[in-house]
Amino acid sequence: MRRETGADPGELGAELELERRLGLATPADSVRGMFFRSVLEVMWALGDEASVEHCVEVCGRRKFADFTCYPTSDFLRLLWTAARLLGNGYGDFPGAMRALGRRASTDFFASATGRPLQALLAGEPKKLLDSLPMAYAAASANGGQCVVAWAQSGSALVQLDRDFLPRAYVEGALVAALEVVGAREPRVWSRVLGPLSSEYVLSWG
Repeated sequence: MRRETGADPGELGAELELERRLGLATPADSVRGMFFRSVLEVMWALGDEASVEHCVEVCGRRKFADFTCYPTSDFLRLLWTAARLLGNGYGDFPGAMRALGRRASTDFFASATGRPLQALLAGEPKKLLDSLPMAYAAASANGGQCVVAWAQSGSALVQLDRDFLPRAYVEGALVAALEVVGAREPRVWSRVLGPLSSEYVLSWG
């Protein structure tokens, strides 16, 4: 697979990168409603009605059923809009994306579906990551693939192919998921592999 070089423009919040991802998304690509709801709840917590309405406008609706699938293109527009609006509060655009990813993970594990999993996986980061391919397939319908490889104890490599989400968002989600199951000091480093492919190196104490 050809490896791209240079900075990831998506992490800089570039409009060009959003348009590129939107151009690659098809009508069949979709994301579960719980992830839309998670973003909107962050915005509602700010108490800024104008920002909330702006987010509702770009994604086309105000309410989402958790396990119903909605267009990936709508989720991308929502993510970029929310991250821009939140940027100053989290330092910058990537910081806001990481915060949104963290919130997505914590909301999932707080849900009726996630709570039993949290109990089952408590203290078991390896089991969490072993289940990641199945969770990734359930979270969206993009025809993508998640592959987990183990390097050594307390370290793993995750590769996502045909994944539309910005790397900063995924980094935040992975760190939060590891924290929820009790991993100590989780860290995630990532790089771009291709137009919709990224690699994540995870480690924890």
